[in-house]
Amino acid sequence: MSKVTGFLKILLIYLGTIFLSLVFSQLGGIIHSAFLKTNCTGGLLIFDFDRLCIMEGFIYFYIFGLAVLAFSILKQKTAWIVYIVGTFIFWLVYIFFIFSEDLDFIRKEYVGSLIIMICMFALGWLLAQGILLVHKKFKKT
Repeated sequence: MSKVTGFLKILLIYLGTIFLSLVFSQLGGIIHSAFLKTNCTGGLLIFDFDRLCIMEGFIYFYIFGLAVLAFSILKQKTAWIVYIVGTFIFWLVYIFFIFSEDLDFIRKEYVGSLIIMICMFALGWLLAQGILLVHKKFKKT
């Protein structure tokens, strides 16, 4: 039973991360637009919004959400495995999407996007560590 619940917990982390990334993709697009000086149009959630901004926003919040959920819910060793596997699978899908859609406009902004992605991972990891610290303090009292 423990392996099944562990598998379901990991699956829910991935699905929850994807859902939250879709919901917050517009905010990520605004972050992308602010830092890299790109022009994004408005919209509600993922509807009627520039494709580049949606994709970049989804990426930023996928990395952030996966770090927060994995490192706050799972043990550290398991969290690192879940995070590495999740980002590896994500990057395979992302690279396939870029080459299948012929999205040349994305290739021009790799460096800026990579910096934002690293910052989002760091923020997510730090937030998860803070959640664990608060959880341990409340558990002692």
